[in-house]
Amino acid sequence: MTILKIGGVEMPAPHSYKVSLSDLDSADTGRTEDGVLVRARVRGGVAKISAAWQALSTDQCAAILNATAADRFTVEYFFGTARTAQMYAGTRTADLIAAREGQAVWEVTLDLVEF
Repeated sequence: MTILKIGGVEMPAPHSYKVSLSDLDSADTGRTEDGVLVRARVRGGVAKISAAWQALSTDQCAAILNATAADRFTVEYFFGTARTAQMYAGTRTADLIAAREGQAVWEVTLDLVEF
């Protein structure tokens, strides 16, 4: 089963994977003087994926970072069923865990947010 495909490229299976759904409210949303919420939801169910990989090679690390470098890309992801969305990458982090004899081991974390 494919967990995450970015721009048509299947990513390695992440060791940590979380999908959260959020609502987007308009600028008219706020609270009245007596604290009552006046909400103007404009869109519901906007997906955010938080994923992390451990023990990646330099090539695997580069593949993930390169796949998420564009300002917009198509993401196919698993959330009970296969879903597809246009997303962008939020924070992307690559940590060098170990390096020895010309080999490196990386940990990568990233957030993907639906447009």
